[in-house]
Amino acid sequence: MSAQLKRSLVAGVIALAVLLIAHWFDAGVLADAQHQAARTYDAGPLLDLTGIAHVLTAAGAVALALVAWRSRSLLVGVGYVVVGGFVVFLPAIVWAFAVSVNGAAPLAPAPIAKTLNQWFIDLGTGVTGAVFTIAGGMLVSGLAVIWSVLQGRRGANAALPATEPVAQSDAT
Repeated sequence: MSAQLKRSLVAGVIALAVLLIAHWFDAGVLADAQHQAARTYDAGPLLDLTGIAHVLTAAGAVALALVAWRSRSLLVGVGYVVVGGFVVFLPAIVWAFAVSVNGAAPLAPAPIAKTLNQWFIDLGTGVTGAVFTIAGGMLVSGLAVIWSVLQGRRGANAALPATEPVAQSDAT
């Protein structure tokens, strides 16, 4: 297995892990702490966990940017742009295609509309919106990697020596 492929796989696995951990912490741990604070009127633990969530969200976005940059893979860049862009724009996609407006049927077919709505509800349950923030970082990182790879290819092509025709001598 080539080093490029290994770096690309690591970037994909880390992206999946960061998004899953962010969702678990934001929609699970923080949501439970929020419900506990509402029952006991003690917001101290929730505020502590919220600060930790913000630090973890930033660390996750930086980690994704670093592994994407290290991969220097066009595939990773495109994958980050597609996944990050989809998650970031999921609220707009849901409202444009999967929501009934004034009683009219949604633009998306029923199974797709239902799935989009469910994803939006699941991701929207987080207290801090960490998944959307990390997805925004993925989108920007993916665009940076794509730009870097394309610039590198352009620079490599420009660095190739130009071939000049060999001049014929009139020594005959």
